[in-house]
Amino acid sequence: MVNILQHNVVSLQAQIESLLTLNAAAFEARRLQIAPIRLRKLLTTVAQRRELHSQSRQLKVIVESSQETAMLDAEKMSVVLDNLLSNAIDFSPENGEIRLSVSHADGLWRFECVDQGPGIAEEDRQRIFEPFVQGQRVAPAPRQGSGVGLSIVRELVRAMGGTVYLVPQETGAHFCVEIPDEQ
Repeated sequence: MVNILQHNVVSLQAQIESLLTLNAAAFEARRLQIAPIRLRKLLTTVAQRRELHSQSRQLKVIVESSQETAMLDAEKMSVVLDNLLSNAIDFSPENGEIRLSVSHADGLWRFECVDQGPGIAEEDRQRIFEPFVQGQRVAPAPRQGSGVGLSIVRELVRAMGGTVYLVPQETGAHFCVEIPDEQ
């Protein structure tokens, strides 16, 4: 009985902490700090922060970016890319590849994170950005996620005037973030 209660208290505490994180992100999203940022450095830094995580799963993270500079909120973009990359690492099969890229077209910066995992189930695609939604597909490795990461991504991207969406594909997940070019 005590073990059950303890488990429930720990679970409830994790949910409360996740809600606080989501609310903090929503509040922080209102305060943009736009400054010039080198895109290759941004993507490389995000990949380096997750290097131990990716190495533990024997994954190769491929960064594709030019040396361009963009006017963005570096901290918020970093959180967005970190959340997407973390999920990609968790759901990718060992020895797989993850592509983290940025390109520019039609007045938008397009950031993409593509993995080789099981992808997002059709029935989860409309809800995957809602708080506490964890898709039906199971990660190949144990994970600690609470289901707020993609909600935080959506809040931060919206605050920067952008959109985030899933690109339909047969296997793996392909997330695309589009942010207006402020230059």
